[in-house]
Amino acid sequence: MQRVRAISCSCLLAASKLGPNLFLQVLAPARMTTDHRRTPEQPMELPIRNGRAGWGLVIAALGALAALAPAQAQADSTQATCVLSRHDHTIPVQQGPCSFSQRQGNVTVRFRDETFSFPSAQQGTGYQRTNAASGIRFNREGEYTLQVLWTAAQQATTSKPRGWARDNVYLGRWQAGSTAGRAILDVLTLEPNRLRWGSALNGICDSDYSVRFLPWGRNGRFPDQLVPPSSPTDLVYGVVRLTLQPRPCPTGAAVLQLALPLDGSNAMQVVTYDASGKVIGSYPDLRRLP
Repeated sequence: MQRVRAISCSCLLAASKLGPNLFLQVLAPARMTTDHRRTPEQPMELPIRNGRAGWGLVIAALGALAALAPAQAQADSTQATCVLSRHDHTIPVQQGPCSFSQRQGNVTVRFRDETFSFPSAQQGTGYQRTNAASGIRFNREGEYTLQVLWTAAQQATTSKPRGWARDNVYLGRWQAGSTAGRAILDVLTLEPNRLRWGSALNGICDSDYSVRFLPWGRNGRFPDQLVPPSSPTDLVYGVVRLTLQPRPCPTGAAVLQLALPLDGSNAMQVVTYDASGKVIGSYPDLRRLP
């Protein structure tokens, strides 16, 4: 809330210098291209004169901005069953209902009277995280192991095709090459029960997912391809869509489409969609990392 107030104060200061007409032009929307570079539109022309009416709209616009901020700060949250094993054989294992929430890869688990935090930046050093179809296991060596187990209904939504965890050309770590790709995806990591990408600046997505195979992309073409081939080709793409579970990421991404050429090349193309199926990003230049 302090940040929202700071933004509002700075905006009001700018408004006092610009006047309501020019200030509302600053708030005019911009168009997002497929590579996420912003292209300004022509300034909004509003039939407003300086005075109370103009400042009323300015204040309304600031209120709309402030109202958006708390919504973006909300974390994904779900109910689960937790099993807590202290690394002390004299303390019995505890089991019961718990609350699991995650934002930007940072996990908070509330179990009984305790709150367990697992910052994304500490993964691999402060604790180990293991994703499975049944849930997530957090281990802090010398302290405790905490298992978060999904319900049967939750597990059903994230079931994978037979053989998905092995012999899978999509699994691995993929580095985006373009400026937009590095800013939004950075490194896309696909594990059998976990999908992760993003940056601290533009948001991190860390989620389980369900899988749907699409027909092969023959003649070098596949749905929502950013740049289709300009000449005939025999290239075939394997195409799969991953729906994030249990819900879309806070960044708005709900589905990822992965298109991988079946010629043995080390490249992959990614298209992201929101919950309505609208394309929100296209990244044609991901390379597999060792």
